[in-house]
Amino acid sequence: MSQMKKINYSDLLGVAASGLCAIHCALTPLFFATRPVLESTLGHHHHGAGFWALLDYLFLVLSLVAVWYSARHTSHTGIKKVLWGAWIIFAIGLLSEPFHFHHGIWFMYAGSITLVVAHLYNHRYCKKS
Repeated sequence: MSQMKKINYSDLLGVAASGLCAIHCALTPLFFATRPVLESTLGHHHHGAGFWALLDYLFLVLSLVAVWYSARHTSHTGIKKVLWGAWIIFAIGLLSEPFHFHHGIWFMYAGSITLVVAHLYNHRYCKKS
């Protein structure tokens, strides 16, 4: 029973982290587009962009923890491969950002969406087992 709870919580963490990451990635251009307007209206606050970028690495760590626990506790080898593959694609996209890899954002989106789907599938699979 305790193993089942770990699986459910790690998959739910994975879905939440990956989903929030996808929302974060979608809102980033809006954040940077409105930043000059907000700074001229509210004054300069230099902590905004640093905090926003820090969220990328927070999502990377949270998704790593969720993938590690889910892959460790599932008996479905295909799910393990998909979880780790999606996380690697997500990490490549995120970590290539400072190098201005033009397609990195698509790697992040693809990895994040695949992580959401894989965690949901694994959560459902573990409930049936």
